Amino acid sequence: MYILFKDGILPADLEKLVYHAQLPRTDGEVVINLDLIGARTTRKLKEKRDPPQPLFPPKAAPPPNQEDYGLSRFEPALQDMLEEHVRGTLSQDIFPFTKMSPDDMNSMQEITPAASLRSAKPTWAKTRLTSIEPRQRVIVFMAGGATYSEARACYDVSNKTSRDVFLVTSHMVTPQLYLRQVGDLGRPRRDIRLPIDGPQPTAPKHLFEKPEPPKPAAPPPVAKTPVPSGLPSGPRVGGPKPPTAQMGSINLNAPSSKPASSSGKHKDEKDKEKKKKKLHLFGSKH
Repeated sequence: MYILFKDGILPADLEKLVYHAQLPRTDGEVVINLDLIGARTTRKLKEKRDPPQPLFPPKAAPPPNQEDYGLSRFEPALQDMLEEHVRGTLSQDIFPFTKMSPDDMNSMQEITPAASLRSAKPTWAKTRLTSIEPRQRVIVFMAGGATYSEARACYDVSNKTSRDVFLVTSHMVTPQLYLRQVGDLGRPRRDIRLPIDGPQPTAPKHLFEKPEPPKPAAPPPVAKTPVPSGLPSGPRVGGPKPPTAQMGSINLNAPSSKPASSSGKHKDEKDKEKKKKKLHLFGSKH
């Protein structure tokens, strides 16, 4: 803060201050690297410099009898920018419009003809809530991160005025993170490991995999027949083997050689006797 207030000091004095403060090497690089972000840390012996012009004119000091925290509380430049934007005195050279200015929009509305009464929307059905005018929205984008004091400034301006101020940024910067980032400005780029120099993010591999074909449905389970309790459930180990070779040599078409039963013999004999009696019906008796 002393170097920034003096707008730069002699290089020899800078080395003495770092030595007497017993700052480590990393903190000394932070002080030297302030020159890379626009601050002037060193100057020559008889060098004449014009004081840097502030981005916004400083505010007038409050009366001595009035208790105000304006002298002790730090106010970021974002708060001055929002206050001038609300008053309409913000410089268009430093903060130009991205599309059209409000004056151009008003001129365009005057040129456009009035709408027909038939095409206009009816206003008799509006409720009382619609009579409240909507608050103007102000979106502030901070590139490279925002601080908590800037978030507080947006909150204060939103409460003091009839506007909704939204702060948009990539991340919040703490004092420790800011000092570390300023100290990394003097290091080689390969040691910083920036996200843009690393491997670019890719989509997950499972998004490019082809779906597997559906598997066939499994057959229904076969019901097992219950085994009687008196019989063994499996083949006996070491028992007689079935006659597979003899059963394969059997010829099912051969005539049967089974002997006739005794009842069949008696029936044949009776048939023969009947035939003889018919033949000797008129024969003589002896």
